[in-house]
Amino acid sequence: MSDVALVGRDPELALLATLVADVSDGGGPRAGAGSALVFVGEAGAGKTALLDAAAATGASAGLRVVRADGCHGEADIRWAALSQVLGAFDDDDAELAVPAPGAEQAAFAAVFDPLAPAAPAAAVSFGVLRFLLRAGRRRPVLVLVDDTDRLDRDSLRALLFAARRLRRRERVAVVFAGRGAHRPLPADSALPTRVVPPLGPVAAEALLGTVAPRLGARARREIVVAAGGNPLALREFATAGTARPLRLSAAAQDRFVRPLRDLDAPTVRLLLHAAAADGEPTTVIARAAGASAGFADWTAAEHAGLVTVADDVRFRHPLDRAAVYANATADARRRAHLALAAAGTDPDLATWQRAHAVAGTDEAVAAALAETADRAEAAGDFDAAARAWDRAAECSPDAARAVPRRHRALQAAYAGGDVHGVADEHRRLTELTDDPTTRTWATLLHAAALMLRGRLREAVRALQEVAPLVGEVDDAGAVLLAAFHAVAADFSGLPEHREAAAALLRHEALSGALRRVRESADAPADLMWARASLGADRTGAAAALRAALELGRAGPGAPADDLQNLGLLADRADDVRRAVELLTRAHDRMHHEGPAAFGAAVLANLLVDHGRWAEADAVLARWVPVADARGFHRVAVELASPRALLAALRGDDAGAHDVLAAARTRVDLADNLVLDLRLRTAAAVAATMAGDPSRALRTLRGAFTVDGEPRHPVLSARMIALLAAAAAASADPADRADAAVVVERVRAATASRSSARMRMLLHHADALLGPEHESEHHFRLALADPTGEDWPVERAMTRLHHGEWLRRRRRGLEAREMLAAALEAFETLGAAALADRVRTELRAAGSAEHRDASPVQDPLAELTPQQREVVRLAAEGLRNREIGQRLFLSPRTVGSHLHHAYPKLGISGRHQLAALFRAP
Repeated sequence: MSDVALVGRDPELALLATLVADVSDGGGPRAGAGSALVFVGEAGAGKTALLDAAAATGASAGLRVVRADGCHGEADIRWAALSQVLGAFDDDDAELAVPAPGAEQAAFAAVFDPLAPAAPAAAVSFGVLRFLLRAGRRRPVLVLVDDTDRLDRDSLRALLFAARRLRRRERVAVVFAGRGAHRPLPADSALPTRVVPPLGPVAAEALLGTVAPRLGARARREIVVAAGGNPLALREFATAGTARPLRLSAAAQDRFVRPLRDLDAPTVRLLLHAAAADGEPTTVIARAAGASAGFADWTAAEHAGLVTVADDVRFRHPLDRAAVYANATADARRRAHLALAAAGTDPDLATWQRAHAVAGTDEAVAAALAETADRAEAAGDFDAAARAWDRAAECSPDAARAVPRRHRALQAAYAGGDVHGVADEHRRLTELTDDPTTRTWATLLHAAALMLRGRLREAVRALQEVAPLVGEVDDAGAVLLAAFHAVAADFSGLPEHREAAAALLRHEALSGALRRVRESADAPADLMWARASLGADRTGAAAALRAALELGRAGPGAPADDLQNLGLLADRADDVRRAVELLTRAHDRMHHEGPAAFGAAVLANLLVDHGRWAEADAVLARWVPVADARGFHRVAVELASPRALLAALRGDDAGAHDVLAAARTRVDLADNLVLDLRLRTAAAVAATMAGDPSRALRTLRGAFTVDGEPRHPVLSARMIALLAAAAAASADPADRADAAVVVERVRAATASRSSARMRMLLHHADALLGPEHESEHHFRLALADPTGEDWPVERAMTRLHHGEWLRRRRRGLEAREMLAAALEAFETLGAAALADRVRTELRAAGSAEHRDASPVQDPLAELTPQQREVVRLAAEGLRNREIGQRLFLSPRTVGSHLHHAYPKLGISGRHQLAALFRAP
């Protein structure tokens, strides 16, 4: 039952699927349940589409599907609808074509023989019931009755009589659908009735995406609001490309325009002014239409069911409003808009009414719209501002005035996070002007919006189109153009993007522009260039950050954009504490969803790393819905990393898996290296928490080239300790050797541009993979720097691994101290999965406090099948070589299996195995 018309109808489809399945097999456990269902809802809600879906499902399940539809022309003809139902059985079943004597025969005679004596309605109803029961015994039947509000009364009563008495074991189901919020008849309260509700915003957007995929973002939003979740209205408005269509489909004309013909001219004039209104109150609408101030003049429209009137006027159906507006002449619409403008008191509403009345250009209206846009921006309503600037540009009489207004529309669209609107405005603007500076600045915002959508190849192509203009634009534009190239190359990791960025850097005009921008501290160009150009140079990033802070660039009055750029620079310097502080301040001040989105996911990831998980939850709660609603696919995927990380660390393996699986479908990860690495990190942690280090190792290894080089200078390097831990858990020596090569490659890549964090991560990796006699030295160095507390998860993992290492060397007291510190950190964070692992290690290290008092029914339950066999043989006293000969394993592999089995068994060594299997 998959159909684009059924977006957002999963609950209703599930009801129908259950009903069809039950009727098909006699009901099973629901055999005695009723087999009728009623759907009600407003016109265009999708009731007919639900019946179509039921018909398709019923037919595929082998049911006989019978349909009846009401219509106004037959509503007064007795038994008209019943003739559709009974007549459907005479096509392929000779026995059913002949009614049984008695009630069935009487029913068929009443329905099909107009000359027969009139039969009582009760007799016909009983005849219909008996006939349906007989038909169900031969083959399951599904009767679908649409437009019950248009059925003749006697047919509806007869069908309801039968429906109330049918049970699923009788293999006959009846589904009714009718307009309105009520049952087909007051007497059918025994039938389960479901109101088909309006679509929610997400489902409405999804339906629009299938009906009109190329519709502009602003038009989409206006249509979603105007349609009120009604699927038919969404389709009508999408086809017209506007929420105020000037023409409706023939079916909509018939359904919604016809009632207007019965109204008098004053009522139609009132309705037209209401349809033309943009939120004006009832008093203004009445004054504009020349009606009285009271409600009396609205009576006819209310009795017709078209509007409800109070302080404002609301059309009962979105297509009633559209029909009123489309049915008026162009001149009548224009006069209605002008009358509303003259009657109103809100200057912005009046300006919009005048704008609706403009057929071509009008500079006075354009100037007024510009003032409206300025007021909207001051109030932080960038969607309204972009809409006003866009219309101001359309009303401008010449390009000299249209270009700056179109540019302001683009800027407002970007500030409001309207990435599709940015694309629309960029296209219109570049069609209007060849000015290098305007084209470059517009393209920068266009490229940024494309990056937010995860479309990096398109972003770089757009940047490349204006790259030749770098010598013709202002210094800030030239520097930002180079910075955007560098950011795009960093995000994508594609060689051609790196080459494009490098080629632009060689342009002779850029060096002078860079010098002047730095000297003048021209924000945001200088800070954007600093964070974009330093790459993996953590030392350089730290120096640039320090210099900016000394100049007061992060002071109390610092712009939010500067704070965000400084926060991202601090992240490159591995200064997590400063990065979190700066990005948090930036986001507290930043009300521009477009620019703020670039730092949101970084902030969420940093808060997880920094151990501030409640704050990370708050950032995710704010930004995940924004990313979904705005189409920020790149941001949504980057936010998936901390979401999955938190789920995995808290012990929700299934939740982590679902988040990651959904994220991988949103962008092409082959073109988005940063996103790929973010997801790999989360997936590897999830695999580790699930006890699958092999999967973690495979996932992490993909962050490096075949030769072991980091694919990304920052994110890949930060994964080195995770990689080392996964490799150390492998029974294959080749995995350890390969991981050791990767560690050396990372060390070489970061040697001259390192940070305290990288030094700690490398010591951690060396402790796990290096020579055994050097392990403790590296563990101590990994834990020596107090700044390591800024990364509590990484520090606690180091303590866990150190504690495991100590336990294996029979240094129980030291192991327990180290493990206790790790447990405290994990419990404080809420990392349930890791806390459980530490408790197991503590038991194995002999901690009486953490011994499990409850008896273990099967001591081998947590082991893999291979580990079970190895443990059983070791418990019998066999040595590793002897076990290996029996199981065709190397002695080293046997030792590895035992090493990983001991913590799961809660013991510390081989000598305890025999006692484990001894009967209590």
